[in-house]
Amino acid sequence: MTQLITGIPRSGTTLCCKLLNQRDEVIALHEPINPAAIAKGADANVAFDYIRKQIVVFQHAIENGLPFEHGDKGGLEIENPVGQQTQDGIRQVVARRGQVVLPKRAHGSYQLVVKQNALFTALLGPLSAEFAVTAVVRNPVDVLLSWLTVDLPVNRGRIPAGERFAPKLAAELAAEPSRIRRQWRIYQWFMQQFHQHGVKVLRYEDILVSDGAALDQALGLPSISRQPLTPQHRQFAPEVLDELGSIKAELLAADYYGLYSAEDIAQRLKQYGL
Repeated sequence: MTQLITGIPRSGTTLCCKLLNQRDEVIALHEPINPAAIAKGADANVAFDYIRKQIVVFQHAIENGLPFEHGDKGGLEIENPVGQQTQDGIRQVVARRGQVVLPKRAHGSYQLVVKQNALFTALLGPLSAEFAVTAVVRNPVDVLLSWLTVDLPVNRGRIPAGERFAPKLAAELAAEPSRIRRQWRIYQWFMQQFHQHGVKVLRYEDILVSDGAALDQALGLPSISRQPLTPQHRQFAPEVLDELGSIKAELLAADYYGLYSAEDIAQRLKQYGL
């Protein structure tokens, strides 16, 4: 049965795909569904049906060695869709959507995992009723600092694929003039969706400390030996830290549904001098 991965953008979901693709029996696809391909004006039911049909398309292509659309035309090895090159202090996206072709795989010889963040999160109700879904989260301090410094819609405090099927969220973001508060609302929306629909939630921090074993366990796979995973330490401009610091009180007071404590948040803030 196909499994789905969703998660908060910049929480390590693409890394999860890379770790899963280190297994012979798993094929994990990074953002293979283009939300723009879903008919304009389609409701959540139409979008859900489109996703189901696309999963069948992916399986057929994999089993027959045919091309199919993928979030990075370079193949399955992508670890991070955002590179190190910056423009005006903003890290640029390196992933390029396109078609890939994989060696033929016999039906039943592999476990298909499909990763999609905002689209799957907006449609968690019907998706979680039919598929096993695992959601990946990360400490909001690290997520928001990343959002403030990457060339993605969340940098501007918008999440188009989510807003399209979450009109309340779209209205709230449209009414909020502050970028960091739009970003904070987006983070909360993801967490609330995961909690409301009762999906399995996996912390990025646990994936790192276990060298990927926590991911294997979450998907019901036996652990394998991997190279140690080490967190990257990034430096942020004072104005970026100041923008995050403006919502420090909200970060410390929020409900993270038992996934992060106020102390967890305070420790990360302190590491950045906040």
